Amino acid sequence: MERIGVLGTGTMGAGIVQLAAQSGHDVIACDNSVEALERAQVYVREGLSRLADKGAFSEEDAHYDRIHWTTNPEDLCEAEAALEAIVEKVGPKKEALATLDGILPPGSLLLTNTSSISITDLASATNRPENVCGMHFFTPPPVRGAVEIPRGHLTSDETVERVENLVVSLGKLPVVVERDVPGFVANRFLMPMLLEACRLLEDGVAKKEDIDLLVREGLGFPIGPFELGDLIGLDVALDVISYVHDK
Repeated sequence: MERIGVLGTGTMGAGIVQLAAQSGHDVIACDNSVEALERAQVYVREGLSRLADKGAFSEEDAHYDRIHWTTNPEDLCEAEAALEAIVEKVGPKKEALATLDGILPPGSLLLTNTSSISITDLASATNRPENVCGMHFFTPPPVRGAVEIPRGHLTSDETVERVENLVVSLGKLPVVVERDVPGFVANRFLMPMLLEACRLLEDGVAKKEDIDLLVREGLGFPIGPFELGDLIGLDVALDVISYVHDK
C-alpha cells in the first residue's frame, strides 16, 4: 500500500499525515478548510524538522514532498486506503465515510480514526461495510506506539489483516479489538479515570496538580489525567464520554 488519503487535518489528522509521509507513503491530505490545511502544513514541517534534528532522517523535504494538500475530496480517488479523522460525532463521520465510499476505487480501505463510535454503525453509511475498519491513533500519532484496530460486525478478516499490515508499515503496534463495543478498549478505562479525577477536584479532595502528580509519580502513568485532558481536548473527551454513556 503506497498511497494513503487522510480526510480531516486537525491535530489528529495532521499527525497521521506526518506519520504516513515519514514512513514512506504518498499522502493525500484533504480538508474543506484552507486554514486547517495551512495549520497542518506548519505542524508537519515542524514535526519533521524535530525528527531531522534528532538524526531520525537527513532529508526532511523528501518526506514532506510526499504529501499532496487539497480541499477537493475527489483527489482521494486513487488512494488504496483513506482515513477520516474529523470530529468525534456520528453524523459527520457517516457523511465522511459515505463520501469516501463514492470516491475510492473498489478494494480500497475505508478507515475511521474514531475513538469510541461503533464501526458497524459507521459502516452502514457505505456500500462496502466489509472494507470499513477502525484505525484509532493516540495523541500525538507520530509518538504513541500502538494503534487500536476495532472491527465492525461485517468487517472482513482480509480487511483487518490489511489494516494490521498498514499499521506495521507506519512503525506502530497493531491491537485488534474483536468486539464492536462503545469506547473500544483504551477509552473504556481512560474516560472513567478522567471523570473520577474531575470528581476528586470538584469535591475538594486534592488540587488538580497534585492529582496529576500522584498519577504520574505514584501510579507510574506518563501523564496525569488533567494533563491528558488538555492534550486530547476536553471537547473530544466530552464527545467520547457522552457517546459511551448513551450506549
